Amino acid sequence: MAVEQVKQEEVVSDVILRDVNKIYPNGFHAVYDFNIDIKKGDFIVLAGPSGCGKSTTLRMIAGLEEISTGDLIINGKRVNDVAPKDRDIAMVFQNYALYAHMTVYQNLAFSLTIRKTDPVTIHKQVMYAANVLGLVPYLNRKPKQLSGGQRQRVAVGRAIVRDPVVFLLDEPLSNLDAKLRGSMRKELMQLHDRLGATFIYVTHDQIEALTLASRIVVMKDGYVQQIATPKEMFEYPENIFVAGFIGTPPCNFYNGKIDEKVTKFIHISGAEITLTKEQKEVLKNYGGKEVVMASRPDYVSVSEAALQENSGQTFDLNVEYFEFLGSYKLVYGTFGGERIIAKVDGRDAVSETVMKACFQKEKMLFFDKETEARIRK
Repeated sequence: MAVEQVKQEEVVSDVILRDVNKIYPNGFHAVYDFNIDIKKGDFIVLAGPSGCGKSTTLRMIAGLEEISTGDLIINGKRVNDVAPKDRDIAMVFQNYALYAHMTVYQNLAFSLTIRKTDPVTIHKQVMYAANVLGLVPYLNRKPKQLSGGQRQRVAVGRAIVRDPVVFLLDEPLSNLDAKLRGSMRKELMQLHDRLGATFIYVTHDQIEALTLASRIVVMKDGYVQQIATPKEMFEYPENIFVAGFIGTPPCNFYNGKIDEKVTKFIHISGAEITLTKEQKEVLKNYGGKEVVMASRPDYVSVSEAALQENSGQTFDLNVEYFEFLGSYKLVYGTFGGERIIAKVDGRDAVSETVMKACFQKEKMLFFDKETEARIRK
């Protein structure tokens, strides 16, 4: 089928998804109205829990799943009905998908070989990929002679030799141990910088999302919840789900209401938190209404200096247990019957029962109780 050319004025990105939906024959709606413009050189991470639609979206971009409605545009061309091999993309899978009987060189060259590319070009592309990924010493080895990290690099190398417009990576690090995942994340970031190519990366690991992405797309139940830079998403999540999903340890949530005069947040336990000037402005329409206040564990303090600065604003943190992690401790407990995690300095004394704590008030976020959306001006 002929590739439909998109009007030149619309060609502003390597990949564009417009109102893309995926509905299976049994009626299951896997992806709802997905919209994004992905510019050349972006590192986009699709993140979310299992079943949220992130892998389905990646497979639609790859051509491995049919798009039910909407438009997919790659490099200025509408490619909904274009075969995967003609979409100018390359995909790296979770399970490496290497040919066990072939050497590293042959694995790297395979996609070009079946396209009957001339041998000189094949060798040039293979050596380029091998140099970029540090695989030159292993070109004559077979996959069983490689470590997990080396196999993953070969899988990435097979994508590089194709010189695609877009790299699609489907949870490529999930089979690696924690230490190797960390080093491979660094390698992927450096590779992206060297190639200057567009990466679309799927993961359920929000640490990978925060460390790798230029922009993160958080999904839930087939819907896009937020598209933002890691910093924006961490500091200004769109809703309670995003706030709870992004960040390690997870965000703390506290139920309560705003007083009628919009001067305080009153927790369900009766504890009161005085609002800052900016928070009063944000919450001006919420006087007397129930809200959810959120704080990152980093913004719960137990130090003497913080407690003195916030005298009259402290609360009792009922400690259940804590983890000593070197330079900091994670304190797990309850505040007014609700779960709370505090990330405190490793030198701070931690009681095994009850201790005084306070919030960094200016860091608190507030969410609408009914819609769960972040309250903003």
